[in-house]
Amino acid sequence: MTKRILLLDDDKFMQNFVSTLLSTSYEVNCYSTIADAYDQLEKNNYHLVITDLNLTNESGENFIKQIKKQPKFAHLPIITLSGEDSSDKKFEILELGVDDYVVKPFLPKELLLRVKNILRKYDKWISKDDTKIVDIPKKKLDIKKNFYLISKRSIDIIGSFVLLTLLSPLFLIVAIAIRLESKGPIFYISRRIGKNYNEIPFLKFRSMKVNADHLVKDLQEVNTYGDEEEVAPENIPQGELLHGDNGFKICENQHKYDNSTSTFFKLQNDPRVTKVGAIIRKTSIDELPQLINVLLGHMSLVGNRPLPIYEAEQLTKDYSVGRFAGAAGITGVWQVAKSKEPFMSEERRIKLDVQYAQNKSIFKDISLIYKTPLAMVQKEE
Repeated sequence: MTKRILLLDDDKFMQNFVSTLLSTSYEVNCYSTIADAYDQLEKNNYHLVITDLNLTNESGENFIKQIKKQPKFAHLPIITLSGEDSSDKKFEILELGVDDYVVKPFLPKELLLRVKNILRKYDKWISKDDTKIVDIPKKKLDIKKNFYLISKRSIDIIGSFVLLTLLSPLFLIVAIAIRLESKGPIFYISRRIGKNYNEIPFLKFRSMKVNADHLVKDLQEVNTYGDEEEVAPENIPQGELLHGDNGFKICENQHKYDNSTSTFFKLQNDPRVTKVGAIIRKTSIDELPQLINVLLGHMSLVGNRPLPIYEAEQLTKDYSVGRFAGAAGITGVWQVAKSKEPFMSEERRIKLDVQYAQNKSIFKDISLIYKTPLAMVQKEE
């Protein structure tokens, strides 16, 4: 029997993200207003409610209070989503009788586990006679969307196959150069996050030293995206004490500041890059093995850049989650734009990604493919 979840959130991208994340195991119904959500709650049987607290014109707290007034919903577990990470707010919401308070940004796996654990805990209180769930067939894609998906995949298959064939001599030359300069694999395979937070085995020509990933933390202080001003310890306001193992205590605000880093990571004159790596990165040749990803269906020729897990896990807020609604791609709006703005701000990069996901079309994809060769020679190494 499939469990049914009601999601109240007026942000369409967050609706898409949460429903996509949970729909493999549960039936998720999304609503944007309290009136619609409560109306459906009265008409249908639900096993769990997930509600955003920060609705545009309404209060998620009022929705919770409305539910808790009704004895027939006494068994119904509630999870709240909120961008406010303060102890006072958590205490206020938990006192309303909700079962969990999830702070944005959150790890996708974290939400999955919280939902799973809560539903398991409340199973014994759910009336088996009143929870017969009928599987609802997924809506058929409309003609326009079908045309886009079929056309895009056809271009990906034909384009990647032709390019791999034509570029095979270049692949061989680059592979030899990488092997002659330094020991280690020719290709670099990393776990990246693409459309709908799906994991991708991301291929590149290796352009860095073998232990490059382990140096990221040590180099954060020179990250070109991390341009926030430093705050002196005495200027950090006092907050609640967070308690850890072995008697560990730290001020909540100090803990947030100590663990705050930029989402994206980029360095000027990156010391991890090899000599051959500098050349293939400057000309974007290091990206060519991703044509194999495209041929296999992991990615598309055009889309938003798939991100390392440590970057993607920070992009689950309302304003940024929309970038994952679009396909992961080799080239895209950001890749073309960065040839002129190699060190653009984090906010602008996210905005470009979200705009592509909102307004994707086959004609725009073709236009970006056409512009890509001119954007391949980058200003940074």
